Amino acid sequence: MKHNFYRYFLCGLMVLTGINYGASQDYCDALFTDNQFTSVQKVELKYGRAVEPTGYIDSIDLYLDLYYSTDNTPEIRPMMILLHGGSFITELGNKSSMEEISRLMASKGFVVASISYRTWSFLLGGVPSVANIVDVVTKAMLDLQSAIEYVVASQGQGQFPGVDVDNLIIGGGSAGAITALHRLYIDEEDDLPDFLQAAFDQNGGLFPSHSDDYNIAYGLNLSGGILDTTWIDQGEPSLISVHGTGDSTVYYEYGLANGFIELYGSKPVDERLRHQGIESYLYTFEGGGHTDIYENIPLYREPLLQVLDTALDLVHHQFCLRTSTLPDVRVADVELRNTLVQRDLIVVNDEIKKMDFQIVDMWGRTIQGGQLGYGVQRISFGGSAAGYYAFRVYSAEDGGQSRYQQLFYYGGG
Repeated sequence: MKHNFYRYFLCGLMVLTGINYGASQDYCDALFTDNQFTSVQKVELKYGRAVEPTGYIDSIDLYLDLYYSTDNTPEIRPMMILLHGGSFITELGNKSSMEEISRLMASKGFVVASISYRTWSFLLGGVPSVANIVDVVTKAMLDLQSAIEYVVASQGQGQFPGVDVDNLIIGGGSAGAITALHRLYIDEEDDLPDFLQAAFDQNGGLFPSHSDDYNIAYGLNLSGGILDTTWIDQGEPSLISVHGTGDSTVYYEYGLANGFIELYGSKPVDERLRHQGIESYLYTFEGGGHTDIYENIPLYREPLLQVLDTALDLVHHQFCLRTSTLPDVRVADVELRNTLVQRDLIVVNDEIKKMDFQIVDMWGRTIQGGQLGYGVQRISFGGSAAGYYAFRVYSAEDGGQSRYQQLFYYGGG
């Protein structure tokens, strides 16, 4: 579960549709791709202290690296909390592995907290048992919760910039993704297996799944997995996932993760999310492994960079559409009725003005476009490759201020 860097892709897959409709965010008035803030500051902050997992010592301090640009001046900025990989083993991963991507994210206008969390130390505790790993994964989830609460309490004070606590993004790679997925989708109503319930009981109980003080809007899953997809229920956070089909550490579909415990990978997670009506985007690397798809090698780097550019564009369209401070920006009275497309898109247009549409693939290429008529209509889709596409609608008459966007999945002809 170890990633050396998640530098090229994760920064673009941040907040797709994590929207608090009542909020107003100045940071949405500029495209994320236009932001090029250079003065990125890194501050290490202590966010907690907790029992050390092996029992060799009593307790340890928990730290996060906070990244933000001093050139970036909005009162409120988007916030992401990242967790590193490393198989939940102290000697295999730490928060420093997230520095490059965190700095890149900060240069795009984000405040990023790359957190340390409790892991098992070979040096202190020897080879862990399955029970040890279950315990330390539980502790990692609780540490993530502590970090969330620290961010909410500290933002806007001292060295911590003001952040959008109503639209938090949590995610990570490998072990960090596993931690984030379980934090996202476990709640008090779920039927947990006895061994996991016992682990929570031994660690002070389950974290709160909801709060009036913050909202987790979106999750990022880079080659992670979850114990049980039925924990994913309607109304829970949306997710974006990246996974290689050749991953033998955390399997793309289902398998024994790193030799410890069986997990459902990104494919069944994506299927469950969409079945529950939750927006989910899974980007699959055919034949890709656990770490190579994130590395700077010719086979994967260019696709990652291309997807990054498209993702940043999608982020701005979706996340900022309803939260721009520009008074004349509004959601067009348009709806794409079917997000699983066989051939035709079924569109309802209740706008009186002329509305143009575009269909864009995940590489940022415009597949087709045209004008919408009034009322219910079918648009014959001209794409050939199965996958996700963005359906975008805008009005040329008002300078594009009336807009709508929806992702859909085309199964192929």
